[in-house]
Amino acid sequence: MSFLAWPLETNRIRRDVTNNTFGTVRRNADGTKRDHQGWDLVATPLTACYAIAEGVIRKSENHSPKGHGKLVILEFVFQGRTLFALYSHLSLVSVVRGTKVSQGEVIAYTGNSGNASGMAGEDQHLHFEVRTELDAGRGLAGRVDPKTLYGRAPREYTIVESHGQKRLLNPSGTGLKINAGDMRRW
Repeated sequence: MSFLAWPLETNRIRRDVTNNTFGTVRRNADGTKRDHQGWDLVATPLTACYAIAEGVIRKSENHSPKGHGKLVILEFVFQGRTLFALYSHLSLVSVVRGTKVSQGEVIAYTGNSGNASGMAGEDQHLHFEVRTELDAGRGLAGRVDPKTLYGRAPREYTIVESHGQKRLLNPSGTGLKINAGDMRRW
């Protein structure tokens, strides 16, 4: 496999801010720094989540209400390394542990579970991580910045992927406008 699929059809960092990307990018109430272990990608509930690579589902479970909530972890091999993609804050999961999946297959649907419960509007999201360990602990250890695998973080622009075709929509961040009336003629 030469490339990773994106986890959603439209991929953009929530609110286009650094603290929704990977790294020591967040602050506690007292001003101390804290880690964020992945990307928060804008997604309204029931948005389809796709397998980024061919692999096997290693976890499909519901974590605590203060954590990831409903989650799926996909084990896959990329550039000779065994990695694990975590998708969390889900509403529905369409795979069980041990399921073999193909790249681009729908494996879950976004939601507001775990510590994303009650989020609305622009704060609804998919939390997406890439791990080097199935059960990575707190902090950044056992994780990889998805930017190193994808070449960029979708911040200030949107990556749209459908049927393996990758394309960048309007890097100015103003979005894509489509006349819905024209779409119905197709």
